Amino acid sequence: MKKRNIACIFAHPDDESFGPSGTLIKLAKAGHNAYVITATKGQAGQSSDKKIIGDLGSHRANELQQACKIMGIKPPILLDFFDGTLNEHQLPLLKKSILMELNKIKPEVIIVYERGGISYHLDHIAVTKAVLSIYDDNQYRPKKLYYFGLPPSLSKQIGRESTLNDEKLAIIDVSEFMDVKIKAMQAHGSQEKDYVRIIKRLKDMSKGEYFEYFSIARNNIEPLSFPESDLLNGL
Repeated sequence: MKKRNIACIFAHPDDESFGPSGTLIKLAKAGHNAYVITATKGQAGQSSDKKIIGDLGSHRANELQQACKIMGIKPPILLDFFDGTLNEHQLPLLKKSILMELNKIKPEVIIVYERGGISYHLDHIAVTKAVLSIYDDNQYRPKKLYYFGLPPSLSKQIGRESTLNDEKLAIIDVSEFMDVKIKAMQAHGSQEKDYVRIIKRLKDMSKGEYFEYFSIARNNIEPLSFPESDLLNGL
């Protein structure tokens, strides 16, 4: 088996664990190199009543380190942007910083949040825009670039719209890895209220099986057949 490099690119510590962590765990268990690039330290966000010792950004960066250890993936790559400031004005610098890391780790597959950022968070949306722009400007082109999110049929259950393409889905069975995924989420103790809510929602939506959903945003592999059950399909 050839080891593949996969990179998730997100805005905040916890996006990786609350997001496609089951898939990252599965890929790492199979012997592949899974990376997380995180644009900010999450300095502006806390959803816990627990007292934080020291500054919130450093605390959340440590939580991210611990979550990556639990998942068995590579240590996180932290960029130096401030939480809540990612917007159109920051886009050129954000692209430059992300591109520098991509050229180091050379991922063949990249994962970002879907275009609406799942929660409509402007930082999430800005990171996705930056990565798409890098691809479209031919600065770095992985073999496959995926959006992560929920398909429209499921997103309606939680009162949100989805931009995932139902016709180009990858549906990854992560049932076997849910215990580890939950531990990675719980590593983000400063976000306790969020992970409690999300874990409850996952269990409420589950019928004993757990899946993570992606759709192709860009790709250099043809033809692909859908739905996929493996993000490395065709490599």
